[in-house]
Amino acid sequence: MTRAGALLLLLSACATGGAGSPVASSVLLEAPDETCERLGPMAVRMSSDLLMSQDALRASAVYALQERAAARGATHLVVARSSSPAMVAYATGAAASGVAYRCPDWH
Repeated sequence: MTRAGALLLLLSACATGGAGSPVASSVLLEAPDETCERLGPMAVRMSSDLLMSQDALRASAVYALQERAAARGATHLVVARSSSPAMVAYATGAAASGVAYRCPDWH
């Protein structure tokens, strides 16, 4: 699968979310300041019937993690680094984990 094909697959998956679902893009992928409440660790596992690059699967897993964090009311998410090489690896599964935070004054 080409990079453009993986992007289209990811975008189509994003567009299928319900209107009432939390918005993953509202959760920043960065460390918050010290005034923020730690909501706790989170993790997701993704799988696909398609053979995709690890980078594309990892991006999908991080997006799913952002959705879960948004559902918990998080404003920030610190994602753990992946230790798997992703340059030439292709697979059908990926995982992402991190820690969610809620900042009171974040808009």
